[in-house]
Amino acid sequence: MEKDKNDSRRSTRLSRQIAITITSLDPACDFRLECTTVVVNAHGCGVIVREQLMKGTSVTVKLVSNGRSKKGRVVLDIPLNENTSWLTGLEFDRPSNFWEIENPPADWPV
Repeated sequence: MEKDKNDSRRSTRLSRQIAITITSLDPACDFRLECTTVVVNAHGCGVIVREQLMKGTSVTVKLVSNGRSKKGRVVLDIPLNENTSWLTGLEFDRPSNFWEIENPPADWPV
C-alpha cells in the first residue's frame, strides 16, 4: 500500500477505550451519540458508530468520566460490516492532552 505524503501522523496514536458523547453542532445534521474510543491521540480520536456521520460536521466531544468537552469535526468515515457501522475519525480544533493520559507520548502538546 502506497503511503500518501499527507497521511503522516501528527501525534502518536494510543489504543484506549474511553467513554465519550459526540454531539453535532450543525442543526442540519442533528445527532448525539454515546460511544467508546478505539484510538486516541493529541489531535482527536477514532470511534465505531452505528450511523454514518457526514464529513466536515462540527461536533463537541465530551468525556463521560468528568464532563470535559472539546470542539472538533468529523474527518473520516469508513464503512464496516456491510454498512452497519462506521469507523469514524474526529479531529479537534487544537491538539492537546484532552484524554488526560498520564505520561503522554513526547509528540503530544502538554
